[in-house]
Amino acid sequence: MAFRWISSTFIRVALLIAGTVLLTLGVSRGEVWFIVTGGILCVLAAYVFFKIQNQLREKSHLMLEAIRNRDYTFRLPVYGLAGGERVLQDTLNQFGSLMGEQKQFMEQRERFYEQILSSVTSGVIVMDENMKIVQTNPAAARLLGLPFLGTLQQLERYGEDFPETIRSLAAGERCNLQYTTTKGEVHLLVRASVMQVGEHTVKILTLNDIRNELDAKELDSWIKLTRVLTHEIMNSIAPISSLSETFLQRSDVVGTPLYEGVRAIHETSAGLINFVDSYRKFSSLQKPAPEPFYLLELIRQVSELHLLPPDITLTLQIEPEDLMIYADPNLIRQLLINLIKNAVQAIGTAKGRIHIRAYTTADEHIFVYVSNDGPVIPDDEAEEIFVPFFTTKKEGSGIGLSLSRQIMKLSGGTISLLRPGTNGWNTTFVLEFE
Repeated sequence: MAFRWISSTFIRVALLIAGTVLLTLGVSRGEVWFIVTGGILCVLAAYVFFKIQNQLREKSHLMLEAIRNRDYTFRLPVYGLAGGERVLQDTLNQFGSLMGEQKQFMEQRERFYEQILSSVTSGVIVMDENMKIVQTNPAAARLLGLPFLGTLQQLERYGEDFPETIRSLAAGERCNLQYTTTKGEVHLLVRASVMQVGEHTVKILTLNDIRNELDAKELDSWIKLTRVLTHEIMNSIAPISSLSETFLQRSDVVGTPLYEGVRAIHETSAGLINFVDSYRKFSSLQKPAPEPFYLLELIRQVSELHLLPPDITLTLQIEPEDLMIYADPNLIRQLLINLIKNAVQAIGTAKGRIHIRAYTTADEHIFVYVSNDGPVIPDDEAEEIFVPFFTTKKEGSGIGLSLSRQIMKLSGGTISLLRPGTNGWNTTFVLEFE
């Protein structure tokens, strides 16, 4: 380091010129001392030149190796250098700085895209050429009912052919997947696309839960149909009820054989009006007024209505106890009353238990399970249980669970029926608040 000055361009040029001059003078005058001294200076200049070239080559190699290893903090020393060598090392240092800035930009962009990916409701799975998962987002694991998605083998819990169905999807193809998790029925639409990333080909799968969309369209269709039917029925029955009531008050009808017939017509029409009014509730549910409330407190209010007979007990598991829900408490109260009444009717006169469990997930979704140990609902009835006006009870209207589904829709959530034994109970309704 003490002799770095000798590597400067000026010194090397001076050595080369002095050596050349001395050699010329020595040859022309026959002076051996000039020849020897000139030769030594020329050799020294050549040695310094080649040594500097080797050092530049080694330093350039070190810089490129550092960049190859993604170490963009490495810098070449420029002290004591001048001319082309200094320009070259300055250029390499600037190149390293630019690569470092580019790396920071790429990292920021990756974090930006990861943030976007984690916030979308659609699930995304990226697989390499060997069908190994290289990237997913939280929505994919949530839709598949998993805490974390690392391999496709985790999906074998829904069937051995489940992972193969996903693997075999070609670019542009789509498929529907339906399965049951501990949080209810899931109906997914899976789309596949392929893209080139550098020298590798990756497959991108997008997963969307279309159950809510299908339920919403079905519910809207039922509401529109019910409004039309109730309107037409009321328009036809109301005049009959009014006229029959008028005839019952006439003196020329009272006490005659016509009176009993007119009274039967009036009672039948009045009964039909009451029947239609009950169906109007399904299509004219009040607009919700959401507010935060404590779920445990609301359940205790419902339990004080004495809906349970002595042989049926209600147990609660609310985690945490101060769990809050943002919805219309009046509508949710009515929903819980409907579910508890249904559970009581299902258990009947036997001893039984109703269990309500609630918790919140990391993504702030709230799940409420209303379970009972009554008889298992048959599969054919379970498929129709949320259809408006469907009932297996002699005096049932068939709108209780339909109203419950509409309440959850208005509350921004969903309601579903788990398969028997999924969580250890015969019958379980799951409420999900997003």
